[in-house]
Amino acid sequence: MQLIESRALLPTRREMAGRIFRQRVVFLICFLLVMAGFVLTGQFTPMYRAEMKILIRKERVDPKVTTGQNSTPELQSVVVREEDLNSEAELLKGDDLLYDVVVQAGLVPAGSNDPIAIAKALRKMKRKLDVSPVTKTDFISVSYESANPERSRQVLTTLESLYLAKQRNVRVNDFQVTFFDQQVTLERSALAAAQAKLLGFTRTNGVVSAALQSDLTVRRMEDLNQEQMKNSAEMANLQGRVKNLATQLSVENPRILTESKTADNPQLLQQLKSSLLTLQLKRTELLNKYDAHYRLVEDVDREINTAQRLIDDQANALIKENSSNINPIHQALETEFEEGTAQLSGLRDKQVKLVQSSAELENSAEDLVAKDSEQQTLLLDVKTAQDQYQLYVDKLAQARMTHALDKNGILNVVIVQEPVTPALPQSSLLSSLAAFLFTGLLLSFGAAFLVDVFDPTVRDTGELGEALNAPILAEFGRDIYIERGLP
Repeated sequence: MQLIESRALLPTRREMAGRIFRQRVVFLICFLLVMAGFVLTGQFTPMYRAEMKILIRKERVDPKVTTGQNSTPELQSVVVREEDLNSEAELLKGDDLLYDVVVQAGLVPAGSNDPIAIAKALRKMKRKLDVSPVTKTDFISVSYESANPERSRQVLTTLESLYLAKQRNVRVNDFQVTFFDQQVTLERSALAAAQAKLLGFTRTNGVVSAALQSDLTVRRMEDLNQEQMKNSAEMANLQGRVKNLATQLSVENPRILTESKTADNPQLLQQLKSSLLTLQLKRTELLNKYDAHYRLVEDVDREINTAQRLIDDQANALIKENSSNINPIHQALETEFEEGTAQLSGLRDKQVKLVQSSAELENSAEDLVAKDSEQQTLLLDVKTAQDQYQLYVDKLAQARMTHALDKNGILNVVIVQEPVTPALPQSSLLSSLAAFLFTGLLLSFGAAFLVDVFDPTVRDTGELGEALNAPILAEFGRDIYIERGLP
């Protein structure tokens, strides 16, 4: 039991030293291998690290190329995101950029075009190049280590130059300037064609603004309709008045009796009596010469009888003399009737003209509505062409401004820490030696111990008991007495 318990305990320092001593060849080989590894990997060579820092900012925000008039990102955040830092870091670590750095920084022989040599130098450079965003800042730290301090600075200087050049190339918008310039030319031609078509329509139809003229025509139609209704009402009233005047004229006498006189005619009686006297004297003379039954005498007798009868009739007949004058009422009615008739005739002529004008305006309004539809289409084409032309003019100005900023190197990345030639190595020779001794001794001791543990050689009674799986009854030998302190 004592032996079993003693074997379960951890090995003593003596046993550890014995194991390593027994495997001293393994220890020495492992130590030499670690030394060779340190030498081959250049751990004893002093390494010089050059460093530069790049500031990422968003002071310049290019407008987006959209179809809108105003494409300025007014509400865009100016805070640098983690994605922006990682994007720039990946750009710095790109193979195309580092390939040019390898060629231009002298990491391969000058003029060498061997792709294998360049690929090896590129892989080696990637191991020594460190590109990482600085935590909680807008900086990207770039460092490079090499045994030559001037080469470290040269590599970072070349990387800086190529990186800024690539930034400008990435942002160059020459193609945008060319594209928008072409579009401005095309849209200018389209606008001129649309304006010429609208001008031709205006000249052909004599319509400046069909919508305005149509509104004016409709208003005139409404005014004419109102005037036509008013004229109809006046005609109806005037017709009734003229009819009443005609009735009154038919009843009213055009003249009225002003004076009436009754008397005989003395002049006529005097003449008749003179004629009778003359006839009687003539009869007397005839009777002196002729018989009473003579024809001439009888003729004179008849004339005398006629004259006497006329004198008697005239003496019995009285002369009635009446005086009359124009009736003023009839005259006023006649004047008013004539005026009403003339006015009614004028209203009828006016009504006819109003009807004709209304019909003409209605036809003109219908024609203007059709022309307005066509003119609105042409105006819409002109407006669309103007908007498109102005849009591309604005986009061309934006593209030219962006291109000018790119040419002048106004970017969102700034080298705030330029690479300089390091004066001191990254680590001292003493620290490298200490690291070598610690690593070599640790690995050598471990390798020797493991080899001895797995060595099948039996060296003591404990190992013999474990190998035979049988109890050990006795052991002897000088070493046993010395180990246990026996006489």
